[in-house]
Amino acid sequence: MGVDAVPRDDRAWPRSSLAVSVVLILVALGSGVGLAFGAAGRGFLPGALVGGGFLVAFGFGLAVTVPAMRRWIGGHAIPAWLQLLPGAATAAAFVVLGLLDPGIGWASIAGLLGGVLVANVWAIRAARANRPLVDQAEAASARSAAIADRDAVDVPARERLSVRRVLGDTLRLERRRALAWLAAGVAVLAAGGVLDAPDDVMFVVAVTGGVAFLWVVRRMASVWLALRDVTKAASPPRRAFVVLLHDPAPKMIRPLLGVWSDAPAPRGGRLPEPERVYRCDDERDALECHRGSVVVHEAWVDTGPRPWSTPRWVAADAGIALPHRRSLFGRWYLSNLISGERPGRPRPLTLRPPGDEPREVIAEPHRIGGSFPAALAGRAATLTACGLLVHWLT
Repeated sequence: MGVDAVPRDDRAWPRSSLAVSVVLILVALGSGVGLAFGAAGRGFLPGALVGGGFLVAFGFGLAVTVPAMRRWIGGHAIPAWLQLLPGAATAAAFVVLGLLDPGIGWASIAGLLGGVLVANVWAIRAARANRPLVDQAEAASARSAAIADRDAVDVPARERLSVRRVLGDTLRLERRRALAWLAAGVAVLAAGGVLDAPDDVMFVVAVTGGVAFLWVVRRMASVWLALRDVTKAASPPRRAFVVLLHDPAPKMIRPLLGVWSDAPAPRGGRLPEPERVYRCDDERDALECHRGSVVVHEAWVDTGPRPWSTPRWVAADAGIALPHRRSLFGRWYLSNLISGERPGRPRPLTLRPPGDEPREVIAEPHRIGGSFPAALAGRAATLTACGLLVHWLT
């Protein structure tokens, strides 16, 4: 049985999903009925429009989510267009709320939420019947993994990736960015002083340029620390298994790095929780994957001086990741995101441990891109535009 054909059962959902969904369905229904009765106090037509908006949105959410969940519990990926439709409908409801009628907008949001949650409850109940198939598939997968491990042949360590070189290139890039922001801020402030620019323009330029400079300096410091750790090799790295997942939450740009000591494989219908989860640099995306297509890499993970130290770097055959900090509630959050995933076998690690690697070779060159004058001009234009925009708005 192929990996994609293995169905999912109700254990792939967080344990409290059914109860939480039922409670939220009652809240959504109560909100829709309350809004409809409230609007009916202003007349039959407002009440009918609010109630109709709730029912239409409820039906839409149900009609879109049921086929998506049917594919998911069947072991298949949800098509992108089915994932986008609920978000588009929510955006349309907020447009109605802000521009047309708040009652219809809120009723539509409540109806859409109710329809999606009813479909979720149906999927949880329907997936329960898949438990025997899931248990059989997991047992067969465990037997195949044991045979593969028994017959595995040692692969010579490869020398195509130099973590030291990648970090060195990244450090030079961040240093150039910091200098560009600093020089651009000084140049724009000097020009503003000569041209007698308004005080609010000068203030915005100074604050924006200072914040951008400090942000890049912070990134540069984390890269420098990682490079120092690799160069000194004070503590040997350990082998582990990692997933670098794009965070689907809006406005969250830093991916989540989950770390396991043993290869994560579905057990009891869901992937085990990672032992640790970190937020990582968003520009190092060679290992990054998305929900629905999770990829596990065997990797070297920096250990640090203490057991609870945040690793400065993670290196796999495909590239590197740079953790920044432990993620608050990261184990729970990442587990909920990928608990129903069924990734293939981990990508094997054939790299030499960092610190025992050649200095002159590299597989993943960092894209330096552009010249310093162009970077300086772009940042100067950005600071100028920010200052003028705030002056125009105020």
